[in-house]
Amino acid sequence: MAEGAGKRDYRTADERAAQMIDAAHAIIERERSTELSLRDVADAVGASRALAYAYFADRHRLIEAVLDREAELLLGAGLDEAGTDGSFAERAGRVAAIYLDHVARHGSVLEIVMREPEVMRELQTEASAIRSRIYRRLTRAARRDLQMPAPDALALVQLLAVIPEEAGKQWRAGHLDRTEAHRLCSRLLAAGIEAQVPRPQGREKAGLDDG
Repeated sequence: MAEGAGKRDYRTADERAAQMIDAAHAIIERERSTELSLRDVADAVGASRALAYAYFADRHRLIEAVLDREAELLLGAGLDEAGTDGSFAERAGRVAAIYLDHVARHGSVLEIVMREPEVMRELQTEASAIRSRIYRRLTRAARRDLQMPAPDALALVQLLAVIPEEAGKQWRAGHLDRTEAHRLCSRLLAAGIEAQVPRPQGREKAGLDDG
């Protein structure tokens, strides 16, 4: 008989819900997909489907809860403040460093869910608001510092966002340590931004600085 069998479960409702959110997070991360069911989650935590439905009306509400917890972690790490002051390079560097650490510690669930627009349309989550807010701030800073039109600035921000994601994955997988992952991220961010710095015509070949 399994240890603890026959004992009453004294977990609170919040603790039960948190356990299901943990299980959903693990399934999404493992399968690299949002195609999970409440049955999968209930089985993972040793609960009944009826109990899972008592906490989450459907899989979208469960995924929503997963993303809300991701948002809470990122806000607690200072992501919102990281994109508010300084040059575009400074803001992008701070945001990237926080997100890199998040991916290394908690996985890529945000990326996995947010790349599925049909799922995102069903969700009302703070994670979407945070991403939009950070992207707007960084896009405005890129337009200002790099003298780029808005569509180009947004495209640059979206491309640069891949760098901390991938560096975090490499650290999480054990291919890099923390120092190496952050060094790689910083180097690639700097190169990506430097390539977009406007230069006077005719001086690029000479490699001269502005002024």
